[in-house]
Amino acid sequence: MAVSRARWREFPGSSDRAGHPAHPELIGDLVRPYGVPLRPDANGGHSYGEMLAGLIGDLVPPAQPADVLILGFAMPDVWPERATATFLSHVCPGSPLAFAVCDQGCAAGFTALRLARDYAASGGCRRVLVALAEQARLDYDPPAPASVPARHAAFAMLCDARPAPAPASAPAAGGPGKDGPPVLEAVRVLPGVAAGKVPAILRRVVADLPMTEPGKEKPGEEKRSLVLGEGLVPLVDGEVPGWRSRPLPPGQPLTGVWRELAAWAAVPGRGRLAIADYDPGLRYLCLAAFTCG
Repeated sequence: MAVSRARWREFPGSSDRAGHPAHPELIGDLVRPYGVPLRPDANGGHSYGEMLAGLIGDLVPPAQPADVLILGFAMPDVWPERATATFLSHVCPGSPLAFAVCDQGCAAGFTALRLARDYAASGGCRRVLVALAEQARLDYDPPAPASVPARHAAFAMLCDARPAPAPASAPAAGGPGKDGPPVLEAVRVLPGVAAGKVPAILRRVVADLPMTEPGKEKPGEEKRSLVLGEGLVPLVDGEVPGWRSRPLPPGQPLTGVWRELAAWAAVPGRGRLAIADYDPGLRYLCLAAFTCG
């Protein structure tokens, strides 16, 4: 599966919907049965529909409509009464089948990508749009620790069932005259991984990647970067053999690693990239690996 286009965008300020007077009342009704108090200082925020609608307009030309749209998020939306995946299907060329992945923390993006791969491999789907969003407003104190984003941000990528050259009017993620679009080599979502076992399991999963053949490449022939999400940074000490590790600072628990994918896809001579993250509350260890098309 090829990632033909990928974009990450930050959204400063707040959307009009974030100040809707009925919002605190609605959230209060949702959390009251669980004894979770509202935070009186909560304000601002962006609705995921508006954040992603613009990215979809950039990524999905009418002549190349999407067949499936998968929305992933971890933080609640500031417009909780709207079916955001359905709304995005309405604004996306092709009016694709759409659904959401939630309640998986930082694993939501990896699960969405795994589902996109499965749809692309089914033979009846040509293009899948994976859309991720996070906003920095949280209206209540969660019963379990939660990593709240520092900024409102969204990421989207258009995936093709097989690599194909993009027309001049719609350049691939690598841009005209650069490498072909990134190709997904592998995606892993491992549940039930205890924090103490993360380093060993991560090294084993990376070593088992189909594209990883240590010792067989010529010196300097491969450029391998391993992006470590903020959930992994406290647990992985030192380099993973065969890869140059790039730990991310905290602030974007869901979209941070995918921002690195979008940046990597936009430069020539990319080599290979793996992105990995860990959710300590849900104990999901995740990894996705890409190479040049």
